Amino acid sequence: MNMSGNRIIVAVASEDVEAMMTFAVDEALRTRSDLHLVHVLYLPGAMLPETYSIAYTSARQYAVTLLEHAEKVATELVTGRVAVTTELVERSGSAVSDLAVRSREARLVVLQHRHLEGLQRFTTTSTTLGVAARAHPPVASVPQGWQPAEPPHGRVTVGVSSPERADAVLRTAFDLAQGRGARLRVLHAWWLASGYDVVVVDDDMRRDFDRRFRSEMAPHLEPLQREFPGVEVETVVVHAPPAVGLVEGAVESDLVVVGRRHWALPVGSHVGAVARAMLRTTVCPVVLVETTGRQETAPA
Repeated sequence: MNMSGNRIIVAVASEDVEAMMTFAVDEALRTRSDLHLVHVLYLPGAMLPETYSIAYTSARQYAVTLLEHAEKVATELVTGRVAVTTELVERSGSAVSDLAVRSREARLVVLQHRHLEGLQRFTTTSTTLGVAARAHPPVASVPQGWQPAEPPHGRVTVGVSSPERADAVLRTAFDLAQGRGARLRVLHAWWLASGYDVVVVDDDMRRDFDRRFRSEMAPHLEPLQREFPGVEVETVVVHAPPAVGLVEGAVESDLVVVGRRHWALPVGSHVGAVARAMLRTTVCPVVLVETTGRQETAPA
């Protein structure tokens, strides 16, 4: 987890950049970070040479137009307070790998995701999920059409599955809450894997789970509360399937922070079911954080 860089990468994929640029500029001004807008020009290789050449020329012209528009939006929002730079990546291997490589020295990567319906979910490759799985710093996914609440809710929610894997996620959440002057809700949702919750779970078991989680979390929260004394913290334990509990618990939050699985796990498991559910359903930005440190350079 790296939130110490002085640059925020913004992945530009379409003309509709207002939601993610609003978020990215707000974070850049809050942390005094420069904005680096990146568009990756990628065309499939299965084309005849003459067809590819024509298509590439048209695509490049469109890509330049996208970057110019994004730069204009960002420049108007920052009003000279931080630097805005652009980069068109050509002859790319893939958007995901190129964005991941450029994230190494960044503080944050910001993308905008679309709410896809029906078969689009299965037929559209998600750059957001791919980058979130491989990027080095935290990745912020901003829903298309999002606008910050006015006035702000004043709450950042962080989902914690297990205390022993929560330190990186908690630190990022504390940092983001402090920057916003927001309260921090530490949310844990639990559900028995056997599926017999409706039969065996009673009030005594709920109280026991609540007590045990708070006790196990205390050694992880206390040093961060000393480091971020201005952040008011509440711990909430709910009995619900994790994805359901976190989605419901994140209502009226300005931002949600969740962990993602380790980059070295098999393909398809990098992000995790809960993070995927948050990206599909949450109406506010979601920040995904690697839950364990990297021991070597992650594969592109």
